[in-house]
Amino acid sequence: MIKRELYMSRIRPFIGGELIKVMTGVRRSGKSVMLELVKQELIESGISENQFVSINFEDMSYANLCTAKALHDEIKKD
Repeated sequence: MIKRELYMSRIRPFIGGELIKVMTGVRRSGKSVMLELVKQELIESGISENQFVSINFEDMSYANLCTAKALHDEIKKD
């Protein structure tokens, strides 16, 4: 994965604040890659990897998570 330093330098000031951040963009524009880069940086800073939840809803193995309750139950287990 290519480290996108220009984009990361623009995102870093918003990491760790109290507000929820929303990353938007057209399909296949690199949102997931950027989130992975942010995740890697947070792990390198000492955040435990088990504090992250990553679900790809295009992966059919997650097809059962189509309701709010099913998604909640999945996130809350272990």
